[in-house]
Amino acid sequence: MKNRILLLATLIFTFNAFSQSPGDTIVVQTFDYSMTYSSGDRDTIAHFPNDPNLTFEKIIMSYNMRCKDALVNTSGGNGVACGEWDYSCNTYIHDSSRVDSIKSIYSSHSISNFSGTTYNYSASPIYNYTQYVQNSTIISSVLSEDTTSIGLGVDSLDFVLSTSLKSHKSQFLYKASELFNLGFINDSINALSLNILSTNSYANFLSIKLKLTSDTLLDAYNHHTNGFTEVYYANTNLSNGINKFHFSIPFLWDSVSNIVVEFSFTNSIPSLPSLVEGEQTNEDFSLYSSDGNHITVNSSESIDIPVFAMGNISDEVTVSFWINGDENVLPQNTSILEAYDLNGKRTLNIHFPWSNGRIYWDCGNSGTTSYDRIDKVASISEYTGGWSHWAFTKNTNTGSLKIYRNGQLWHSGTGHTKTIDIASMKLASEGNANGSFWDGNIKEFRVFDKELSQSAVSNWMNQRIDNTHPDYANLVAHYPLNEGVGTTSSDQTLNQQTANFLGNVVWNYDRGHNINQFFTSSTFRPNISFYQGQYISTAITNTVLDSLITTSNTVKEYDIVPNWGTLQNDSIATISINTYWESISYLFDANGNVISSNPTNIDGTINITDLTYYRRYPMAFQIMSFVTPYGIGLDLGANGKTWYFDMTDYAPIFKGQKRITMNAGGQWQEDMDIKFLFIVGTPPRDVLEMQNIWRVESKNYTQIQNDDAFEPRSHILLPNADNFKLRTVITGHGQQGEFNPQFHKIEVNGVVADNWKVWKECSENPIFPQGGTWIYDRAGWCPGMATDLQEVDVSYLSAGQSHLFDYNINGGSGTSNYWVSSQLVSYGIPNFTLDAAIMDILSPTNKVNYKKENPVCSKPKIIIQNTGSDVLTSLTIKYWINNSPNKETYIWNGNLNFLETETITLPDPSSLWINMTSNGNNFHVEISDPNSSTDQYIHNNNSSTSFEPVPQYPNSFTVWTKTNSGVTNNFTQISETSWEFLDNNGVALFASGDIVSNTQFRDTVVFDKGCYTFRVTDADDDGIDFWANNDGAGYLKFREIGASWLHSFEGDFGRFIHYEFSVDELLSEEGMEILNLDIFPNPATNEIFVNGNLSKIKKLIITDNVGRVVLTREVENSTTQRIDVSTLSKGIYFLSTNNNATLKKIVIQ
Repeated sequence: MKNRILLLATLIFTFNAFSQSPGDTIVVQTFDYSMTYSSGDRDTIAHFPNDPNLTFEKIIMSYNMRCKDALVNTSGGNGVACGEWDYSCNTYIHDSSRVDSIKSIYSSHSISNFSGTTYNYSASPIYNYTQYVQNSTIISSVLSEDTTSIGLGVDSLDFVLSTSLKSHKSQFLYKASELFNLGFINDSINALSLNILSTNSYANFLSIKLKLTSDTLLDAYNHHTNGFTEVYYANTNLSNGINKFHFSIPFLWDSVSNIVVEFSFTNSIPSLPSLVEGEQTNEDFSLYSSDGNHITVNSSESIDIPVFAMGNISDEVTVSFWINGDENVLPQNTSILEAYDLNGKRTLNIHFPWSNGRIYWDCGNSGTTSYDRIDKVASISEYTGGWSHWAFTKNTNTGSLKIYRNGQLWHSGTGHTKTIDIASMKLASEGNANGSFWDGNIKEFRVFDKELSQSAVSNWMNQRIDNTHPDYANLVAHYPLNEGVGTTSSDQTLNQQTANFLGNVVWNYDRGHNINQFFTSSTFRPNISFYQGQYISTAITNTVLDSLITTSNTVKEYDIVPNWGTLQNDSIATISINTYWESISYLFDANGNVISSNPTNIDGTINITDLTYYRRYPMAFQIMSFVTPYGIGLDLGANGKTWYFDMTDYAPIFKGQKRITMNAGGQWQEDMDIKFLFIVGTPPRDVLEMQNIWRVESKNYTQIQNDDAFEPRSHILLPNADNFKLRTVITGHGQQGEFNPQFHKIEVNGVVADNWKVWKECSENPIFPQGGTWIYDRAGWCPGMATDLQEVDVSYLSAGQSHLFDYNINGGSGTSNYWVSSQLVSYGIPNFTLDAAIMDILSPTNKVNYKKENPVCSKPKIIIQNTGSDVLTSLTIKYWINNSPNKETYIWNGNLNFLETETITLPDPSSLWINMTSNGNNFHVEISDPNSSTDQYIHNNNSSTSFEPVPQYPNSFTVWTKTNSGVTNNFTQISETSWEFLDNNGVALFASGDIVSNTQFRDTVVFDKGCYTFRVTDADDDGIDFWANNDGAGYLKFREIGASWLHSFEGDFGRFIHYEFSVDELLSEEGMEILNLDIFPNPATNEIFVNGNLSKIKKLIITDNVGRVVLTREVENSTTQRIDVSTLSKGIYFLSTNNNATLKKIVIQ
């Protein structure tokens, strides 16, 4: 009796080779139904036999899948029973003593704010120029002039024209009552003047604008932004004394409105300070702002925000900032902010936007990679083309996530209760500062440990925050980002942290006329004089250039430091860091449009190339590539379905303690039970080595064709190996990759070793029907099946030598991505000269992979293999069912070389089946006498499989067919579907022939005692009732004549139905006697006589050829019964008895 040892994945057993005998099986359990559903990989440790004295004839993977809790999915979704969608489900065994590597590419240089491959640079600063048109007025003669002066103060004001800064804006209100009381008349204003108390200053691009208003005060939180008339625009030297500014166009005062006067300027090179004479009033008549400074980031910079004061953030948070994105770059994949928790998981994130144009607000997590999220499509104008204010809030108590733009609610969501834990934070990039860099301008970054109200957001977005803010106590970080110099920014809260700039963060400023935030109010106002008069003047138009130093580029040069022979990735070393300027200068118009570009001095050229390096991992062997089935309506049973796969090639890996994982999306879709069966014994040849040629990855076809993945690799073949084999599994994904067949090839030393089409016929899938498009053929895989394995012998390669392996794909388009697993197996010499093995039993069997052509009552089929080095030419095969004492014998003759296989169809005399029971049957097969000699290894000579009997039907019944609208020819309307009945020798007895679509048919069939096959074929591989086409629904059924249904066939059957059944007309003593009856005349016209022993028959029934009862007669005589058939139309009829057994065919002429 065979020994069976169960190994649990949590225990380690020591194996004693002396306790195991050839043919014994050691079972190693890994995943099972009890595993708690989780996220990420399925992951466990398996403990395989590790006795060097123990060898295995075979290692079999028992792969069992069950719908969760053995339920059926009736509502959709992936969380119950069998999941709605199909997912890849790949299983790996890991060996940390071996190294996998992946070819990777790294640029030889990184250059901030540069995306080309050839960089001409200057070691000295380069300037861009903006062209402005300024209008001024030259007064040649004053014909008349009235002056009205407001203000008698003698105060020195430094905020009217703060020329020591790069830019500035100020606004002042002068009331109509003041002007009117001073005699100012309703007329045009032609000039104004200020009294400058300082000397030798200037205000370039000085703009003076006037506006009429009904406002009586100026509001720092809501300053005037439009409705102005620009009356003066010129580069202006300011001298000590009265400085008069003549308007280029007159400004008309209506005598009732107040006047707002706005000054703004831009000094790319700051001037000396300017002091203006003024006075103090009783009201807020003045506003000013010099707060135009901000930072600019360009695709490679970020800011490290300290999180010292953010420990209290758990349930509520508010993050806000002002931004002006780079419209020449966005949208692209960006994060303007990301924060991680202590486990390195995302807890805050703002994609601003992602490449799809959507803004994402992620906040809070569940301790894993799962986080709360809301998102919305944003127009590009909402985050570029000018400054906009954004605020992002969360409150876990209310479940609310909100996004505000310019103080207004922009988007929101509810039901978001995951808490927040901030351990690190980056501004302008993803949380590790390695990617998703943002491009544009940023200022006024704030973080609160509270959800701010909309009013708090809108009321304070335009003013610098101070302790009058209603939520000031909840402010945990405030970085105005307005220092203007340096590589840090200071936190303005009491925490006084410092944010460090990473990369070439650039300080910039807004031009004076563009300053629109953070105004300060004042009661001081400059003394001003307005002039009205008649002049002889000349208008002057000047084109003025303003220079601005271009953003410098941080240039980093890299080199690769190899780490061969280790598990460490190759190192990427920074060998130099320099600051250069791209050797090109741009001329812009005032709106920022490029007028021209001009090359400048070139100090050098950098050509950016690709550096090849390798990332390394513990070797992971993909031992199974499977795709889960479409789960709606699918029932895999209480015990699931089990597939068996030969894993013997992995014998060198299946030793000792090994990690096993399952991933790719479907790993938690269903209940899984995976065991490994180690059959003790001697294999046909020893597996000496198993190695990955490339690490398993999914790559796009262009990466494959360009050798950016699965590139040519050299491998030294094992010196003591005798044979070599390549085994490759490929699956295509993406719309084009999944549904378009392509040829794939492997070359060795530049010569094609294998070239095959990766394509799998899914309409023959034994797991059917499924709640999806399961019948569609795919690239290498089908839902609910294992991926195809492609094997090719390469034993012609020289052992001990280095050989170059290369994989490629012959074509591709669009989204064509391919998972590729390719392995090299090394074998020793054959262990036997004369040996044969039973590889598999195809029928009869309950194995799921042969389900579509089982159960059977026809000839058994087995697969044999020559497992000896001599050519196999003959074999004795014995086979039987259950414990039958009589074994059938078949002598096979043929010609098989080492490891070649052949499928054998065995005879099935009636004696084979007489020992069969109604359930729980086993079919046994045994081989012996290879080449009429002694088999050197007998432990692979026996095989058994369980099976169920076929249904047993009466010798006559009716086939009910309804075709759908699917046709093979639109003109003839011939249906795609046809059927036929075959006898046990494959001879067709009945056939539908070409039948018309959308039509019902009734066909009566009559059989002698025996085994029959009902074969249905659909020419379009989509069955007779498939939900995803436009063919409508048909059906196929068997109905007992004059009685109930025998069988209804599943309409969603794909390509074919193979259905076997038996007919036994000698079912009872009555049936035995009925066979002695005789009918005459036959053919008949008016009457027939039924002669024989009718003593146990009460009724005779005549049916037509579609099973309808047309005549019944009570039996009146025990030996002869006359039946009048004169009322019957010409045709074929059938006579049956009261027990529904069909007797004879009757022809009425």
